[in-house]
Amino acid sequence: MSLFRAKKSPPRRRSPRRRRRDHLLEVTATAETERRRRNQKVVLYSLEAAFVLGLLVVAWLGVNLFVEHFFTRNQDYDVRVVEVNTDGILSREEVLEKTGIHEGLNIFSLNLESAQAALTSIAEVKSAKVERILPDTVTIKIEARRPVAWVAPVDTGVDPASSEAAALIDAQGVLVSPEGYEATHASLPVIYGVPSERWKPGDKIDLPALRAAIELFSLSSERTNPPVDLRAADIGKGWCVLAWSEPKTRFTFGLENLSTQLDRLQFIMLHVGQTSRKLATVNLIPERNTPVTFHDEVAPSEMAAGTKSH
Repeated sequence: MSLFRAKKSPPRRRSPRRRRRDHLLEVTATAETERRRRNQKVVLYSLEAAFVLGLLVVAWLGVNLFVEHFFTRNQDYDVRVVEVNTDGILSREEVLEKTGIHEGLNIFSLNLESAQAALTSIAEVKSAKVERILPDTVTIKIEARRPVAWVAPVDTGVDPASSEAAALIDAQGVLVSPEGYEATHASLPVIYGVPSERWKPGDKIDLPALRAAIELFSLSSERTNPPVDLRAADIGKGWCVLAWSEPKTRFTFGLENLSTQLDRLQFIMLHVGQTSRKLATVNLIPERNTPVTFHDEVAPSEMAAGTKSH
């Protein structure tokens, strides 16, 4: 064994410049690899998306061909019967023209919502329903607006049926075209204090006092023992309804709790009916001690008996 060992030469140290260059090469190689991987993923995802989209297009085309072959171009589904119930306000021809529905059309090509909207746009129509009955029948049912009262700006003593300022309204307060006037409408009650010239047929008159007056006429028509036969009302004040059945009698109602107020009125009418006196005015807004006047009195009197429980 040699007494002398060869001394290992120390590793040569790279210069800082070379170390930086090697590091940059490594970083560049890593970035290039990552970029290549990203590009591969993008291509892969694009191919997958294109494949899925192609499947969807093929499926869509297939469904369309299926629907056309068995439904939309199948003569078994051509409309052969159109049943129309116009409720007396339109002719069959007018309904078919308005909706665009007629025999020969494919039943699946009909836009039922559009047909219904076309019919309900008519002022006299309250509601419309258009239905398919497979394989070849379409039904059209119309519900007409039924006038429940006349409206007029002021009480001139003229029959509203012959007044140009008067109009008809239905239970929802919608103005009805005067072209739908019938002889039976002459007996409808009248609501004064409504500037009807501001609205056109088909418009809804949204006045709280008007809604109260319509409800009052409806409720009073159901009352018996004794009957409450109200024929006219004035809502000009806005905060109350002044109603009457006879020209010389006036009943003042608040806009709320009309049933309770009618209960009080019936109690008073029943009590007064047992006497020979005639009511002149009754203010039904106070819940107690209802103010009442008679035709043989000048100053108002208080008629409290029994009204506390009504």
